[in-house]
Amino acid sequence: MSTYQWQGACGRWYEFDVARAKRAWEPVGGIYMFVKPHDKSLDWGGPISLFIAATDDFSQALARHDMWQAAENLGAKEIHLLVVKDAATRDRVTRDLLEAQAPILNRNMLRRVA
Repeated sequence: MSTYQWQGACGRWYEFDVARAKRAWEPVGGIYMFVKPHDKSLDWGGPISLFIAATDDFSQALARHDMWQAAENLGAKEIHLLVVKDAATRDRVTRDLLEAQAPILNRNMLRRVA
């Protein structure tokens, strides 16, 4: 399995495992992204994070995710996974990544109340 590093808003880099095919997901907590991979035909074409979320259990969250079809329609072909067992750390890292990457499918989650 390959890896890819994503940068959070705080400047920290997080190394995610890259899954390119459906598989039996581990029953462990962490953060996942639906990602459009790099387009080699363009000077700059990604990868682009289309959706970011956290879960207590990858096997439950990814079995039939309701956002996968929308992400696939936008070009997603990969799922990037970062195991983070501690819930508080998972929440902090998820917020950091959401702020930095601003995925299109998370826009409703990113709106701030004035």
